[in-house]
Amino acid sequence: SLPSGESRDALSRVARQSRNIRILDIGGDHRFVEGWTYGLADVWPEQIRNATRVANPGCYPAASLVALAPLLAEKLIDPATIIIDAKSGVSGAGRGGGSTFGFAEVNEDVCAYGLLKHAHLPEMNQAISRLAGGAAASITFTPHLIPMTRGILATCYARSTNPVTTEQCLAAARRFYADRPFVRVTDKPPHSKWASGSNLAFVSYAADAQRNLAIAMGAIDNLGKGAAGQAVQNANLMTGQPESAGLEAAPLWP
Repeated sequence: SLPSGESRDALSRVARQSRNIRILDIGGDHRFVEGWTYGLADVWPEQIRNATRVANPGCYPAASLVALAPLLAEKLIDPATIIIDAKSGVSGAGRGGGSTFGFAEVNEDVCAYGLLKHAHLPEMNQAISRLAGGAAASITFTPHLIPMTRGILATCYARSTNPVTTEQCLAAARRFYADRPFVRVTDKPPHSKWASGSNLAFVSYAADAQRNLAIAMGAIDNLGKGAAGQAVQNANLMTGQPESAGLEAAPLWP
């Protein structure tokens, strides 16, 4: 993974040598580039298997989309009404340092950032529209920095297209992820700690049929499913390896 703006130039030189060279970009430079496959491995594995150019998703999209995908695929929610409230650990800011991410500043504090203009916003709109069969998507996304090292919890709210129950949402997710090795559908709201040190994603749902409201929750390790873990999963798919190769270690918790 290279910093934003650097991988496109570096990889273009490699790509010009041969279309048969398989390239996986963990950075964000190729997520909107024609000819590159969006690497949301638990949702579009077949497209990734046949791809030679794959762009790894961002960490917030990885947590949010894995929760929303089953509801969008079964047209249970309106993609134009989605609100995503997400919390991330400090490691999501990278290793650049700076006083903003020092212990004294981050401890005992929580703050929102990137309001209305976060880099992952267009990425999620594009993927949500695709999951919704091309319907227009216009999400509201607010990320928060919280005092933990790793992990993301995304809580996604949407209007249901028809009255829907919690049980219907859970059933949709169990069908959607029936053969996917890294997604766990849970009856209880997920904890970010459950996924720590792993490539697992935990999803759960709640719905109020009287208010036409559905809530989708996704918990991942931002350094695992949100970055390196998903990259290894994508590389396995691209090269014909077992999808879980190198990713079967137990999480750090409990």
